[in-house]
Amino acid sequence: MEECPVRIDTSKPHPARVYDWLLGGKDNYPVDQQVGAALPEQSRRSAARNREFMHRAAAWLAARGVDQFLDIARARLDFDRPVALSLIALMHFLPDTENPYALTRTLLSALPSGSYLVLSHGTADQHPELKQQVEDAYQRGSIPLRMRTRAEVEPFFAGLELVHPGLVFATEWYQEEPAPTQERSGFYAGVGRVP
Repeated sequence: MEECPVRIDTSKPHPARVYDWLLGGKDNYPVDQQVGAALPEQSRRSAARNREFMHRAAAWLAARGVDQFLDIARARLDFDRPVALSLIALMHFLPDTENPYALTRTLLSALPSGSYLVLSHGTADQHPELKQQVEDAYQRGSIPLRMRTRAEVEPFFAGLELVHPGLVFATEWYQEEPAPTQERSGFYAGVGRVP
């Protein structure tokens, strides 16, 4: 059976490619660059700080023996051992009508005890003056965006044991020294353990 080649629609921006552009990557197209360029200058730093959170959280989990990280697109896992479900800079692209909390619960329900949720979520809580510019840039690119407040991000961790320091801004989450530079962030970040 022959596989159909995947066709990438380069006429429409995609959030992952916009994020790649914000991080200085090369896997993006002019349409993605256009959306990224319309975002506030702070977006590049927020994306970099978010990526640093992901690296810190993954290193901390790996040091504790978690060696399976779930890539939603292609998962081959041993569900008898802990798994880290990584939802980095993803759920803010799901509007409330798509029930992102239920989707997260469904994914977590398949994981064994001792697994973890590693989540970062876009917010304007520390940048309220930039909220409209960010929303407008994504809307012009026809990319749904639902930045959430801390109270709206907390339910993603319902039923989980939050790892210290809890749900904090991406620049505040760390386990090992040296501590990251404290600065304003466009992301909440947290790690929760499946009991």
